[in-house]
Amino acid sequence: MTTTHLERYVLRSPKAGTYFRVNDQDQRIENVDSPDTAWAFHSHEGAITHARWMGQIMDETPDVVMLR
Repeated sequence: MTTTHLERYVLRSPKAGTYFRVNDQDQRIENVDSPDTAWAFHSHEGAITHARWMGQIMDETPDVVMLR
């Protein structure tokens, strides 16, 4: 029997060590301590793209972290 495992990636601040998520109230990007509550991406390419976009407007480019 084979199982399908979906990839899951999150973005982490290299300076603060926290993760990023989109706030439910006003859709702003905010920091959270747990990767379980972070903004999740299901493809490496999507996570890389968003990390680069964030790096263009922030003073750092987030790390892309694969969750297991």
